[in-house]
Amino acid sequence: MHTLGSAKKAVCVLAMLLLIAPLASAESGDETITVNHVVLVDTPPHKEWEWNYSYQVEVNDLQMDVSYIAVILIKQIGDDEWGGLDWWWDDIESDGDQYDFTFSLQRGCYFIKASLYESDDLNSDVENATVLATADLDFVVGTGTCVDGVYSEDVEMSEGDTDAGGLPGFGLILSITAALGAALIATRRE
Repeated sequence: MHTLGSAKKAVCVLAMLLLIAPLASAESGDETITVNHVVLVDTPPHKEWEWNYSYQVEVNDLQMDVSYIAVILIKQIGDDEWGGLDWWWDDIESDGDQYDFTFSLQRGCYFIKASLYESDDLNSDVENATVLATADLDFVVGTGTCVDGVYSEDVEMSEGDTDAGGLPGFGLILSITAALGAALIATRRE
């Protein structure tokens, strides 16, 4: 009976501790940032013009009483000379906050990188601030495709096109064979 009473006391003490000091919803280092999507807003009248896209970034598992800043960077894949586009999202208030932004770029292969920082840390030392969470996403601007960071437009085939041109030299080989066959038949008739 003594052990049953001790177990009840332990449960009561544990319940009181949980009431006095409830479990935190997020511990330091559990913060997350997510790039939910990058979507086409509208298609320009000419492919060579800038295309309008929109992205959405979301934060979760934030600590209470901590101020956050997210830095969102968009760069062209393989272009180290262009610094890219960047935005500072400095009005993050709570879990589930989302940041939507529309931007314009030329056709090409790009990536978006979102990084979450503690505001005081980033504002005191931008170069050495600790990244709490990061997310990135590759995306294509335009109607083409990207393979290994190289953008190419999709080639449209008309009804008159055939696949013979798809195999290099196949049309040439067929023509030479037909010419030789005709010459062989012509020489046999003589």
